[in-house]
Amino acid sequence: MSLTSYRRDLLARKRELADLLRQRQKIDEKMARLPPLIAHLEGLCRELGDRAAKERTTKVELTTGLTELARVILEEAFIPLSTSELKQRMEAKGFDFSRYSNPLSSIHVVLQRLVKNRQVKVVLRKGGRKAYQWLTAIDHIQGLLESMGKVADRAQAQGVQVKPAVDQGSAARSASAAPKKN
Repeated sequence: MSLTSYRRDLLARKRELADLLRQRQKIDEKMARLPPLIAHLEGLCRELGDRAAKERTTKVELTTGLTELARVILEEAFIPLSTSELKQRMEAKGFDFSRYSNPLSSIHVVLQRLVKNRQVKVVLRKGGRKAYQWLTAIDHIQGLLESMGKVADRAQAQGVQVKPAVDQGSAARSASAAPKKN
């Protein structure tokens, strides 16, 4: 390689370095402007996030009434909840009780209505304290069977003969499925 080619290469590398330094300076300037902008945007996001959280809370209150939220929470719980436990879970979901002078009393009235409508059952805890549990489909079927048993008992007590209903189709199927004796 000749001296001129080295000089050309040297000049090209110096220009490349100068370009990179200019780019670095521009990047440094941009980086210096970003932290205050980021801090400002974080503040706005926090403020807007707080507002959005308040709006969501308001929406929970406006779109979901006390009774509906009690139903949802009891159905999700799978375990009996006391009135105060139900209130805590409602507050955790964002329900605002500030407009209620006695929230526990309001919840208790809702629970009594749900018990009366056979959506919730009362479960006694140790010490005789009441808790409330959502009635499942199985609970409803068991209740129906118990009612049918009580009706049958009353009918038999009055001398009426009660026989279980036999489904002709199932009787025929079970007879055909029975093993034949040789």
